[in-house]
Amino acid sequence: MKTIRSLATAANNNIKKPSNSPQFNVFDRSTKLIHRSKYAKLDPELSRKKDYLRNEIAIKTIERLAFITRPFDKLLDFGSNSGNFLNQLCTTSKLPKALSGDEVEIKIIDQLNKDKEVVRNKIKDVYLFDSSESLLNRDSSQKLDHPFPGKIHKFIADEESFDHEILLQNENQFDAVISNLSLHWINDLPTTLSNINKILKPDGLFMGTVFGGDTLYELRTSLQLAELERKGGMSPRVSPLIHLNDVGNLLNRAGFSMLTIDAEDIIVGGFPDIISLCEDLQIMGEQNAVLSRSNYLPRDVLLAANEIYKSLHGEIQSNGDVLLPATFNIIFMIGWKKSKDQPQPLQRGTGEINLKEVL
Repeated sequence: MKTIRSLATAANNNIKKPSNSPQFNVFDRSTKLIHRSKYAKLDPELSRKKDYLRNEIAIKTIERLAFITRPFDKLLDFGSNSGNFLNQLCTTSKLPKALSGDEVEIKIIDQLNKDKEVVRNKIKDVYLFDSSESLLNRDSSQKLDHPFPGKIHKFIADEESFDHEILLQNENQFDAVISNLSLHWINDLPTTLSNINKILKPDGLFMGTVFGGDTLYELRTSLQLAELERKGGMSPRVSPLIHLNDVGNLLNRAGFSMLTIDAEDIIVGGFPDIISLCEDLQIMGEQNAVLSRSNYLPRDVLLAANEIYKSLHGEIQSNGDVLLPATFNIIFMIGWKKSKDQPQPLQRGTGEINLKEVL
């Protein structure tokens, strides 16, 4: 297994270069790279411990891929983070001791492990692509329960610039591209999705997940109310995120067809205070990276936000403690590159069954 850095700087093909127009410069990607790499390099075990969201989404991606019957000889994990998808694919899921007698949960775990085996055997070559070398190689020394039967390739380059030679050398080269919890830091998302479409083979699969607009709404509202109260105004403390209604238009513009889009809220509870939540986000590398952000959060604003969070969203426990939940709104998207071999809708007026009679 080799890790290959970006060497290409330009290519004479149809891959679009991201625009440098200020209208797309929402995020500071150099700062975001530092955020994502910090704990993976300084404290890999702690970074691993706080990867619970990425691991959960990787499992849900595996479950969805298991339903698709075709093989994926070449699969690109675009923005692969620490390789959560591959790690979960090759790790046996186990039932928590607290649920050891639950027959339904036992069946769910058994089916998940079967799904993992099915998906492992579908893939001949998996390409892990990420901008953070520390994060991408964080778990290289970890032993997996099952050896991956195919070949593993790692590439280090910026996802937004889309200028690595593996992406530029040939269009129509990947059978599938997945991207989990990475695209929300891309400035020019339409161009990136369009480029992903180009590197897929005709009728190739794109399956992605992004944080939706309702993510961390508890934290967002608490900080906004606290700043309004203490400072008389608001700073962009939480990054802007895509909304479910926008995803279909983005995928259509990028050239995808036969879209499947849905959303799910994952609620993580048990935070004793707002600082604990922010620490988790920092270790994940998911803290704010908006260019216009304020790098200083006054102590009085933080304390006020904590009390507002508790009063509006806190969950009172049996012992009287108040714990804070955090909602992560996950948007799942599936699109297929257009192909003449795909099923096509019939022309209007060719139907033979009257809908009124059916209803």
